[in-house]
Amino acid sequence: MNRILAFTTAFALLPTFALLPMAANAQSLSFTSKDPSRPIEVTANQGIEWQQNGKLFIARGNAKAKQDDLSVTADELTAHYRDSKSGGTEVYRVDAIGNVTIESSSEKATGSAAVYDFDKSVLVVAGGPVPVTLTTSTGKVTAEDTIQYWSNEKVAVAQGKAEAEDDTRRIKADRLTAYFTDTAPAADKSKGKTVANKDNSEIRLVQGEGNVTLRTDKETVKGSRGEYNRITGIAKVEGNVQMTQGQNTISGGFAVVDTKAGTSRLFGSAAEAKTSGPQADNRVKALIAPKPKTAAESLSEGAPDASKTPAPQKR
Repeated sequence: MNRILAFTTAFALLPTFALLPMAANAQSLSFTSKDPSRPIEVTANQGIEWQQNGKLFIARGNAKAKQDDLSVTADELTAHYRDSKSGGTEVYRVDAIGNVTIESSSEKATGSAAVYDFDKSVLVVAGGPVPVTLTTSTGKVTAEDTIQYWSNEKVAVAQGKAEAEDDTRRIKADRLTAYFTDTAPAADKSKGKTVANKDNSEIRLVQGEGNVTLRTDKETVKGSRGEYNRITGIAKVEGNVQMTQGQNTISGGFAVVDTKAGTSRLFGSAAEAKTSGPQADNRVKALIAPKPKTAAESLSEGAPDASKTPAPQKR
């Protein structure tokens, strides 16, 4: 039977999921409920189990957590909680396993599993038989392994044959990293005050590592590393660069593509171009993401609570 429970603290499944699409003109993907004060409604065809010894809440069978216009659906949802310093309890990790969908009114992410770590403020959505997919009104991102969002670091990472696209451009790489920045409040001239923007962050830079391919309406540029600056509209690709325009292909060490001006230039190196090449961020490389649990791991962890198993009766 379908059970419905409203949790506002114990099953805090819906934090501020702030994945970012990597399309060039993308706005932020907040995955945030329009009304965070509303209770979270959890439904599960096979019921919801509370394991007190293991400090787990487990919803099984087409499990769904919904708050206002934001929902998370999976074969199984598990919330891990612990004792807090204030004397109560707090959720520190939520796992979604099997056929995962995270959806708001304008964004949708799908994968085989997902985990949100409250301590690290990181969301990881994993692929499996099919890639992870993130779709928004402005573009689409796919990755075979994972799409991660690090809230504190303001970084989103797509790993494993990652691809981001919008209407006019597409970038592919083994790994794509998007950096975003907070947007300034907009001025309301009619009332003489500032008001918050609809979106509180935006992409400023996308970097690609390994087998980078940048496609625009005019050309295709391939190389080992690349980056696209959304603010300036400048893309840089280096390392065994091949630039193709129509039937013509030329090679070099470094390419600069100005997407706003519609121009492309090929050089022997970044030094020859009198600019810097794509720079890897060691801060991002040092981030260690939690691994989403598999169904087998969940089955082992979520074994029936021994405290609820009746003792054998003596005869």
